[in-house]
Amino acid sequence: MSKPVHVVVKVVARADAIADIRSIVLVLAEKSRSENGCATYEVIQNLAEPETFLLVEEWESIAALEAHNKTPHFHEAVAKSVPFLAKPLDVGRYGRIG
Repeated sequence: MSKPVHVVVKVVARADAIADIRSIVLVLAEKSRSENGCATYEVIQNLAEPETFLLVEEWESIAALEAHNKTPHFHEAVAKSVPFLAKPLDVGRYGRIG
């Protein structure tokens, strides 16, 4: 049995592109939630720094995550976001330890 994998992506928008990034990540989350193997996919925005978003995801397995990373909507979101980013995406994969 494969173990779930948690992904946290920090997305930092340019100050003039907060609405653009917000739209992109919300569409990505909506489409991702319907994928096989997606347990949860949340988008949260920093209240003190509204240009900062976190995508907090749980996938049933590495295989499910890798399948997600090959979808057209994933590639479209990444490509669309690049011109609006203040910093490169910060992506971490995590496993539950307790």
